[in-house]
Amino acid sequence: MIKWDNRFYRRRVLGDTMFIVDFLMELLGLGMSLFLWLIKFALAGLVGAIAYFKGRNSWIWAGLTLILPWPFPIFILIGICYMPKKYPKLPKEIRDEPAFKDKNPVIASMMALSAMIAKSDGSVTKDEIHFIKQFIAGHFGMSASELNSYAEAFDYGKDHPEHYQIFTQVVKTYYGHRRDIILALAYLFIGIAMQGGDTNTAKENMTRQILLDLGISAYEYQAIRAAFTGESYGYQGGGNPSMQSREDLVKKYSEVLGVSPDASLSEIKKAYRKLVKEYHPDKLASGSVPEDYIAFANQKIRDINEAYEYLEKVKS
Repeated sequence: MIKWDNRFYRRRVLGDTMFIVDFLMELLGLGMSLFLWLIKFALAGLVGAIAYFKGRNSWIWAGLTLILPWPFPIFILIGICYMPKKYPKLPKEIRDEPAFKDKNPVIASMMALSAMIAKSDGSVTKDEIHFIKQFIAGHFGMSASELNSYAEAFDYGKDHPEHYQIFTQVVKTYYGHRRDIILALAYLFIGIAMQGGDTNTAKENMTRQILLDLGISAYEYQAIRAAFTGESYGYQGGGNPSMQSREDLVKKYSEVLGVSPDASLSEIKKAYRKLVKEYHPDKLASGSVPEDYIAFANQKIRDINEAYEYLEKVKS
């Protein structure tokens, strides 16, 4: 009787133990499932953001990441990272033109904008065409034959300056995150206008309109323009800082950083970090970038540092 009771007791203890183990395993499995789903949601958000940045349908890519079993979400993340950015589309009435069919819309837009500036004074010179070809071929790695295939897009730009906002939007959509390229294009467009000497009013107005749409400030315009005139690359507010009032200096240095004179110290720091990143020498270390443009960028870094040091001191 005692032996039977011991066996019964041992069976009961073993049964209770197995129940607890099974319960813990189920709990652990549930926790792991929840953990994996949390990782999936995080990956879906990341994949969706990258897809949006690359001009793809973020909902489709994020949805695939969620519904496909492991390890497919990892493969999707790797794939979307290496996927090239989708080119923005020109409006249908323009992309159906022979000049833009089967052409890269971004390069075609650059050529059209270049033509608008070159033709804004009434004629296009050989120096302007040479400057455009040399810059775009060098900066974007295009052969002479590839570049010549965009001649019709160039001609379209000459005849349709009223469409400049359409082309600037295409360029900005594709390269808006690449401030270094936007600044290089500013150098190209100002250089076209400055071929043969100082620019005239029509060319200056067209260049300013295009660069304003691309997000180039008045200070940046003047500083890049100075690279072609041989003037000082520094801030054109001029004058000895010690001879200027605090109000004038705050206004001048705020313009350099692209902030309001009433900006807080945190806003100033944020603008400073952004500009230093945009003009960092490593971003401009390409052999295709003109030396004058590098000189402008280096001066811009000095101006940014000077502006930040002064504003930090007066705002602290």
